[in-house]
Amino acid sequence: MNITFKIFSHDSPFYGESLIFRNRVLIEAVGRNENCRDFDFPEKDLYLSAFDGDLLIGTAILTPLDDASVRMRQMAVHEDYRNRGVGRLIVDEFERIAIGRGCPEIILHARESALGFYEKCGYRRTSEKFHEIEIPHYEMRKNIKNN
Repeated sequence: MNITFKIFSHDSPFYGESLIFRNRVLIEAVGRNENCRDFDFPEKDLYLSAFDGDLLIGTAILTPLDDASVRMRQMAVHEDYRNRGVGRLIVDEFERIAIGRGCPEIILHARESALGFYEKCGYRRTSEKFHEIEIPHYEMRKNIKNN
């Protein structure tokens, strides 16, 4: 694998490809029919995509919440690249970007099935179970200021 990252905004040519990818991996894979576009905040989101050569293999969205925190949203990894360290590379790159923006804390809503992954990445559960698009989630946080 030769993984590279691209950071882009809503008006980038990469946006359309990332939207199709997120819809397939996050929404259609669980039998839903929402459109990930409905969850975007184009005025403030930054999009991060991981590529193996020209193949899009992962995404995440950085949404600033305030001066002290950002939210990691809609992280997705291509089915053929799961359990190969790609998710961890995306999280590491996301944290590097957040640190560069001066944000000491990352907040995310983890699907119940992803709790173990995020805990291994150093995130801690900060809520009881709740549902987003009828899927069980937990809020998780990580202070990245001193990492």
